[in-house]
Amino acid sequence: MGAGGAQASQLPAGGQRPSQAAGLAGLGAAAAGGAAIASRATAGQLPATGGSRGGTITGPGGGSISVGGAGGIRTGPGGGAVGAGIGGVKITGPGGNTYTKVAGGVGVRGPGGNTVTAGRGAAFVNGQFVGGAAWSRVNGNFTRWGYFTPGWYGGYPGAWWPGKWALATTAWATALWGTAGSYCGCSGEGCYYDYGGNVTYEDGTVYYGDQPVASAEQYYDQAAQIADSGQTTQNEDWLPLGVFAVIAEPTQTQAEKVVQLALNKEGVIRGNLQDSLTDKVMPVVGAVDKKTQRVALKLEGNDSLVVETGLYNLTNDEVPVLVHFSADRVEDRTLIRLKQPEQPVQQP
Repeated sequence: MGAGGAQASQLPAGGQRPSQAAGLAGLGAAAAGGAAIASRATAGQLPATGGSRGGTITGPGGGSISVGGAGGIRTGPGGGAVGAGIGGVKITGPGGNTYTKVAGGVGVRGPGGNTVTAGRGAAFVNGQFVGGAAWSRVNGNFTRWGYFTPGWYGGYPGAWWPGKWALATTAWATALWGTAGSYCGCSGEGCYYDYGGNVTYEDGTVYYGDQPVASAEQYYDQAAQIADSGQTTQNEDWLPLGVFAVIAEPTQTQAEKVVQLALNKEGVIRGNLQDSLTDKVMPVVGAVDKKTQRVALKLEGNDSLVVETGLYNLTNDEVPVLVHFSADRVEDRTLIRLKQPEQPVQQP
């Protein structure tokens, strides 16, 4: 089945070997406190509204206030509400009129068609969420800027190599949504998947917002089908999506694992995962489903672990991802885009 095949598109628009499982998933970090997404209601797991990223309150007249980022909503004695949040505020009046304020504007939809009024990052600029505190900390401490350069590939003969780039000349280049979406045929607005925010699990069911869309097993199977649809490709014109550090906690300042990803016109994704502790590289294989914009990835040689995100997510600086260890075990991670200095430091 080709990338974006019908079986992988059943959602509305809108085991494993330890060394490899610990790779892209950062399994060691999970044992030390990585957040799990198994239920919207269970204590200690990600809530439906994304924890500190805010929430929504509906007033007595039917209007609502949604807050994203650090902040909150206060209800007055007469039933009125006041909201304030770093990530932004969206006010919907009883008549349906909407007023939104998000550091530069907003225009992103969630997988269920809902409007996303806040995402991960410090601001929303020209249709993209740009780096926040986590992005600054990780980039400030990263030193291995020689990864995925022409000289690097010579030391890792098993790594995936693009042969040539369709645009730019380096794996470190950044592709914004307007470029990445049109390149592989994903038209329209970008679709933002925020796991624990607008994508949640409850009692074995996956929800987009408040709408159930699949059982946990079906959702896992669909992700696996999307990833498998990218096993073969006839197109070798690769658009770099960039290089990302993998973190398990928002307070992390350093990352041991780095992933590089690229996209072709068929919607197939290739890349490499570099583990700096073991100095091992594992090729990454996957695809984007063009209807839902879901991206699913596997590590070469590991058929059970699946990592998913959205294509639009991968055009931002802070990227929510979901790691499927199995149909009944999922955990969240964040990819932090690494911005290579203009004069790269040589890899030690």
